[in-house]
Amino acid sequence: MAKELPTSLKEIPAQDNLPDLFKFDNGKKVKDLKDWKERRKELVEPLMFYQYGSIPPRPDKVTPRLDKEKAHPSGMGKERWVTLIIDSKRKLEMRLVIYEPNTPGPHPVIIEEEGSLGGSKNAERFMKKNYLFIEYARHDLDPDRKGTKGPAQKAYPENDWETLAVWAWGGMRVVDYLEGRTDVDMKKIAITGHSRGGKMALLAGALDERISLVVPNGSGAGGAGSSRILGPGAESIGMNDKPHWYHPRIRLFAENEAHLPFDQHFLKALVAPRGLFCIESTDDLYANPLGTYATSKAAMPVYELYGVPGRNAIRFRRGGHTFSGSDWTSLLDYAELTFYGRVPQDGQSFWQNPAEVTPRPDSGGESGFLRVGHAGNKGDYNYPRVGSFGSVDHDYEIGRYKVSNAEYALFLNWAACESGLFGLYNPKMRIRRELKVGKIIYEAYPATANAAVTYVSWYDALHYCNWLGGNYGTSLDDSTGQRNKGAKYFLPTEDEWYKAAYYNPKTKKYKLYPLRDSHKIENSEKLASKSSYGMMGTSDHVWEWTESKVGEAFRGIRSDSWFQGNNYQAAGRYYSNPDLELGHLGFRVARTSPESTDNNEVEKKGLPKRARKFRR
Repeated sequence: MAKELPTSLKEIPAQDNLPDLFKFDNGKKVKDLKDWKERRKELVEPLMFYQYGSIPPRPDKVTPRLDKEKAHPSGMGKERWVTLIIDSKRKLEMRLVIYEPNTPGPHPVIIEEEGSLGGSKNAERFMKKNYLFIEYARHDLDPDRKGTKGPAQKAYPENDWETLAVWAWGGMRVVDYLEGRTDVDMKKIAITGHSRGGKMALLAGALDERISLVVPNGSGAGGAGSSRILGPGAESIGMNDKPHWYHPRIRLFAENEAHLPFDQHFLKALVAPRGLFCIESTDDLYANPLGTYATSKAAMPVYELYGVPGRNAIRFRRGGHTFSGSDWTSLLDYAELTFYGRVPQDGQSFWQNPAEVTPRPDSGGESGFLRVGHAGNKGDYNYPRVGSFGSVDHDYEIGRYKVSNAEYALFLNWAACESGLFGLYNPKMRIRRELKVGKIIYEAYPATANAAVTYVSWYDALHYCNWLGGNYGTSLDDSTGQRNKGAKYFLPTEDEWYKAAYYNPKTKKYKLYPLRDSHKIENSEKLASKSSYGMMGTSDHVWEWTESKVGEAFRGIRSDSWFQGNNYQAAGRYYSNPDLELGHLGFRVARTSPESTDNNEVEKKGLPKRARKFRR
């Protein structure tokens, strides 16, 4: 490193927005392509210092050793099993499987990292188009085990690199090998991978300009997904349970993401003007499709500066966290377009917005508030990377259900009459806006009147609470404020939400999993999203804003939904940007508890008179 970068947050100023790609470290602005090529050099250092670690230089030699060769089952070519011997002195070994078509070169190439070599189901589609398809064994360099240094780190102890950097470096060594072949088109080299492999692919493509096309699939945090812009359920820095993937310095920014001197759009900008194609699923919330779109959009000005905006591509589909067959088809289509200018027959777009997620009609119910007593209860177990939640020193009440479209429509009618909407209404809500008798009226669609209102920001939820009788010290056109003493209605804190959802006052314990304490499901059991206090609707797809601040830029969100093993416990938590309005973000209201009330269910009407007067 040319200089030691700061390791104290006090020395790293916070930036709520994505850092400016066109602003030099000294504050000077990039004016043209010449300036950008100088600015580009500044992007690598913070990425490697804080997140990935330093990698060794290119080795003096990469020598292939043919281990075996056999015909491919398709009859289109052959499989060659090769071991690369990396560095003439250190002699690090990494295995490849090369699927070679019978057709003559020069061949374009697709490189994919693999945990298990051989038997590729995707090679055939590329061989048909005269591509070499190469798998390399990432575990030969790093076994992907916490607390274990792999062969590559042992071979290069002078470098403080971690797993993702090791794997990316391995992909670059495959390119070294390809340079020694006469049947390869070195201007048509693509690298891809899924999830952790997608993180690797993006890093390798950012660092190695010999790679012509970079295709991360569902790469999420540390890959294509933003660290600052987190959609509901998105993995954050502090949530990661694979610390060996990253340099330990990245933990400095857990819940302090605003202090990051970079974001993942730096990697994407480093790829420019070469091809970049991010493939995402809108249902794969943990991989942060919203944040991936944001970083792709932020990198677009660099591609425009080069005059090649079409080389910055992103595609969304529905489905889970997987490298699907349709993803592979899209990869081939985009490679054909990028390498040869062949436009897909279906005319698909390679720049897409995330697909809309619309509310389900069963996401609500009859309104009402529930008493949550037993003040002074202890918090849940202090889970790693999550912390302890649920300890509340006061009694309170919480909505049985999330705020519905019908209830929010009453609020909109009041706001329209009193002082204007100030962005409180989103046309994507299941609430129609009509002109009746000379004034604007808001009405929920009958089929989804009781469904949870969505497309509300955290600020919108605050204003709703103030309408009911909150005291956040905020007006309709003021987006700041904290809960003040005397507030009667408010967003629940994470502790208040967590206690109402998971605490059992009889056992004085918390549910281990969202719906029960055991991971075993008996046939006779019926799953029900109802807490011990009676809170409902926590297991649907609508996440809930809480009042709690997380770091400097986020607010906590809660749901029973989960995405991977380290977060399927009830304790799993997420946070998001407070100004987001999405189809799977809603809220429920809490309020102070009248001491004279002993019943668990306080009232069924759920709304004070001031709110009910707008009911039609």
